[in-house]
Amino acid sequence: ADYQALDGNDSGGDGGGSSARKRRGGLSRLAQRRGLLSPSTSNPDLDSPRERQEMSESPQRPSPPLQSSPPPQRDSRRARQNGDTNGDASLSVAADFSVKSSPPPDLHRSHSTQELERLNEWDRGHSKRLGRLDRKLERRFDSSALSLGATASGDAASTSASVASSTGGGSSALRRIPVGDARRQPLLHGSVAAGGLLGADQLDQLVPDRRLELMSVTWNMGEATPQAFPEYLDPLFFPPDQEHVPDIYSLSVQEVCSDVEELLIRCQATIGPTHVLFEFCHYKSLLCAVFIRRDLVWFVSLPDTCAVQTRAAVYTKGCAAVCFTLFGSSMLFLSCHFKSDDGNFEARIEDYKKIVRKVDLPRFTKPMYQSDDVTERFDYVFWAGDLNFRLRVGESSRLRVDRLLQGENFSDRLTAVDELKMAQAEGRVFEHFLEGDIRFPPTYKFDIDTDNYDTSGKQRVPSYTDRVLYRCRKPGSATVTAYNSVPELRCSDHRAVYAVISLQIRPGSDK
Repeated sequence: ADYQALDGNDSGGDGGGSSARKRRGGLSRLAQRRGLLSPSTSNPDLDSPRERQEMSESPQRPSPPLQSSPPPQRDSRRARQNGDTNGDASLSVAADFSVKSSPPPDLHRSHSTQELERLNEWDRGHSKRLGRLDRKLERRFDSSALSLGATASGDAASTSASVASSTGGGSSALRRIPVGDARRQPLLHGSVAAGGLLGADQLDQLVPDRRLELMSVTWNMGEATPQAFPEYLDPLFFPPDQEHVPDIYSLSVQEVCSDVEELLIRCQATIGPTHVLFEFCHYKSLLCAVFIRRDLVWFVSLPDTCAVQTRAAVYTKGCAAVCFTLFGSSMLFLSCHFKSDDGNFEARIEDYKKIVRKVDLPRFTKPMYQSDDVTERFDYVFWAGDLNFRLRVGESSRLRVDRLLQGENFSDRLTAVDELKMAQAEGRVFEHFLEGDIRFPPTYKFDIDTDNYDTSGKQRVPSYTDRVLYRCRKPGSATVTAYNSVPELRCSDHRAVYAVISLQIRPGSDK
């Protein structure tokens, strides 16, 4: 309608060429009046002298000033994680087509921007949980976005601001994938019958050395509420002695908080978008969760879960388990809690035997290896939890342990009287399982929110109750590269423990 009003006075004509020229001139004037083009950018070949005179005499609608705002910080971090090195070039090309002044807001924003604002408004008004997660992610991504901005050149920054202004401040959150890259990286090599997605060709292309890194974490939360433990669990997933993020996280929690969903949200927010919560098993006070790199989800079988309660009258004792196959390597993860107290050594041995007999996995797929012992059916088994094995140091044990902790090589002296080590040596429990060298203080029992061992009337003896053990079918296919506790988390009477393990992965078959 605006175009017809503008072009109505130009009716009549001198043939089809004149009419087309007038139509183009009408569009040019419409764009100028709406602030999309300045008069200096009009094309003299399209505008007649009369049209240019009319434009110079007609009042111009004032244009809003350009808003030079940086792109959202979350997008900056994700662009850096995706390795976006072509962003500046794309922005420079787009800048050549930038307009001279900003249109009114209703024309200025793209449809996707309006949809995003509508969704954000719904999120703020109707979804408190997603809103909290969004704010958590934004705060977490702040430092990454700042570091990304510091490394950008001045020209690229000005170009980004120009493009952001001309497009309503929005920016692409995902790196554009060139078609050539997709052609060079096919998802299938050969036919499915010949190995296909899980075969040696695909494995060698994705993981040339056929080794992946796994971090197994165990933490007895002591039923701490979400208000008690930190909003971000960086010490749990990014310990200071690690330079790279592992490919797989397994989280074993005992006496888990009542709001398991909130805990998983905080774990996902801490780890970030590079990993996905692949599967978890929550059984009463036990939780076993596995986070996997998104790149590996293509190559993992459907997961399976199982739970076992070892004490009928005690809901906190038992096991939660998750299993799956990655390429051709089958894996089992167990989160366990054994019988407590100093005098229940034999009960802990019995808890172990019940679990290896009663865990019925895998159920959806045929096991590679047949055995009544569940730990013998998989290539890799990762057993983590509060196993409650204590230190046998005789009378006045608390005083003796306190003195040993003050000296050098305390871990060697304490592990020499560790119940679990002695039971393993006798072949009574965790046969064929391995454990990293213990070089950290006992993880139980602490006064909450302090670094002091139990100061109550019971004066419990500090012990290595929280452990991570593993078993591999092929000797030497798994090695521990780090084994330590997490002293930063003090909201429980236990300290979390993690083990970083390097695994050798073998190719599989799509069948």
